[in-house]
Amino acid sequence: MNSDVFVKSQSKWENDEVGVNVLFSAAGVGRTILLTSKFTGKMMLLDVGDGVLRDLLVTIKTDFVNDLDPIAISHGHFDHVGGLHSLLGFMRMMGRTEPLNILIPTQCNEAISIIKGYRDLYRTTLPFKIWYHELSQGSEFDTDFFKVRSAEVEHFSLEFDQGAGDLEPALGYRVQIGSTVVAYSGDTRLCAGVESIVQDADLAIIEATKREIPESGYRVHVSLEEAKQLGKLAKAFILIHGIPEV
Repeated sequence: MNSDVFVKSQSKWENDEVGVNVLFSAAGVGRTILLTSKFTGKMMLLDVGDGVLRDLLVTIKTDFVNDLDPIAISHGHFDHVGGLHSLLGFMRMMGRTEPLNILIPTQCNEAISIIKGYRDLYRTTLPFKIWYHELSQGSEFDTDFFKVRSAEVEHFSLEFDQGAGDLEPALGYRVQIGSTVVAYSGDTRLCAGVESIVQDADLAIIEATKREIPESGYRVHVSLEEAKQLGKLAKAFILIHGIPEV
């Protein structure tokens, strides 16, 4: 049976194998989701929106400095990559030594620019390696603690119907921790890719940006009703990425 539905900026879920903490999620502001293995204490991030460093320090102090790997970025919009520079800077300042793997969609130029720029700027004083891996449909990446598979999803560059009908390089992810599967939609409209991501997952984290299905224009995001239907494909689900109320 599905869990209660949340459309909040912060949510938590856990079982005996993994803790899932949506540190923050608001459309156009930022998103950060923390996965923590209960076997090892190792951590993984899904997206690194603005404020990621603050949210990590408030939640888990500095424990993540050497225990975080990998980071998976869904796409290059600022509310999903805006905190990456500050996160890398803090790890450098704190003397991280372990290599860091960052998973990104193929040709995600925003993330590539941030990573390359940071490496070039601090090449002689960076105490850890930063590797980025461009993933596409069906790509896999495994660490000793997290097994990741990606699927391409459909997310337009802009929501305005003014010649902006270009799909972003965008991915959703399935992450296996022990026998637990956590699915993450990233940002997407309803499509086969996101359905494959959430199918039979123990927990699906699904964006639900639109309160209603738009009558016209580019379908950039999943609506609340569509997200609830997607959630029924998983064993439990959390809905995130609502538009901030003003």
